This record gives sequence, structure tokens and C-alpha cells, in this order.
Amino acid sequence: IPEEMRNACRICILPQYYRFDQEEEVYGDEKSLTSDEFFARLQAGSRAYSMGCNPARVQNLLEEELREDKDVLCVLFSSALSGSYQTVSMTAEELMGSFPGQAVLTVDSRNASFGQGLLAYRAWSLAEAGMDVHAIRQQLEQERSRIVLKFVVKDLQYLVRGGRLSGVSASIGGILDIKPILTVNEEGQIVPFRKVRGYQKAIREMAQEVLTLAEDGMPLGVIHACSPKEAERLREFLRQELPGE
Repeated sequence: IPEEMRNACRICILPQYYRFDQEEEVYGDEKSLTSDEFFARLQAGSRAYSMGCNPARVQNLLEEELREDKDVLCVLFSSALSGSYQTVSMTAEELMGSFPGQAVLTVDSRNASFGQGLLAYRAWSLAEAGMDVHAIRQQLEQERSRIVLKFVVKDLQYLVRGGRLSGVSASIGGILDIKPILTVNEEGQIVPFRKVRGYQKAIREMAQEVLTLAEDGMPLGVIHACSPKEAERLREFLRQELPGE
């Protein structure tokens, strides 16, 4: 979620914990890296390992809100991609007994990145409209399948490292310059959407797919990892094709 949106919507972010290679240093709370620093380390050859969320940190964050007599709704990273949903759900259930009359609810976004962020933004907008937390959770669970996330990667090695793609497929893809357009399915899993030869062609096909979705009036977002110029070009293309959006 962009920082300006997070601040405007008063959205609290649960840290993602990770470390590099065999280092003992854990990032996520007091110690963190900017996105540029994180990706620079990957490009320099470091390998990052994600870690489960800290149950104590989860409990503290939730209790801070509950002590202010607030209900809490946690919109979480896809349970098919991370164990965070299970950890937060268990902590939320325990806290419900300590704060009777208040709600601590969880929603499996079945998505990631800005797909998850859009669902959190939707929750805030419904709360601003006066909907209670139980109705908001029900609404999000009905709408989450409408959020579509599609992306293209230049280098397949990270998909292989993460177990998303076999080494053989990556070798063939590299030789043939095949760039898969990936998506998150309704179960919250990352799956291939289409295979295209050439990175720029894959970007163009992804953009055309987005235009088809935009015909239904869905809000759009452009995200990137170390590709600001390409992201800006894509955004400008979509603006030209969708005047007024």
C-alpha cells in the first residue's frame, strides 16, 4: 500500500520478516530496508528468505487498537502463500476472550501485493460509509474474487528459488526468451496466465488484458519492482486508453 494511502486511511501494517542467506540479522521491525535497498541486495546476489510473522508482535499491535475501544479487521496475505493468516487468526481468537464486546476479525485476501492492498482500502471505504466490522468482512469475502493481479518478470530465477517454477522450465524459458504472465487465482495461488515470447510483448499483452477488465469500471493500480520507468510508461498508456480514469 502506498504510504500516502496508508496514512490517509489509517491502515496499520503488520511487518514482513525476512533475512538474507545465512545472516542472523532479521529484518521487519526496528530494522528494515527500503524497497530499493532490498532489491539491490537481491540483484547483487544475496538470497532472501521470508519468515512467519511474530505472534507477540501481532498480539501487541492488536491490543493497542483494542485498548482504544476499537474493533479490528485484519486483511491478510493469501493463506495459500504464507502461514501468516493462520497465526493472526489464532491470536485474534484468543484476544476476543480478553476483550468481550469487541471484534477482532480476519479476512484471507487470497491475494498479494496491491491486490491485497486494494481489499484493505475497500474495507476502509466501507467503514467510512458506516458499515460495521462484521458486515465489512462479509462484503470483502464476497468481493475478493473480483480483484485481479497480473504480473511479468524479467528473470525466472526468483520463481525457481521460491518453488514457483521448475529449473527445467526456467532453462527452456531463458533459451526461448519466454516470459510468463502470472496471476493469482481464486484460491490465492500464483499460477501461469499466459506464456509470451519477449518481455516487452508480455507487457503489451498484460496491458490489453487490463483494459478488458477496466471496461467493468474496476479501479486500476500499477506496481513494479525496480522498474519505475516501465511502470510509468504502462500507467501513461492506460491513461491514454482510458481517458478520465
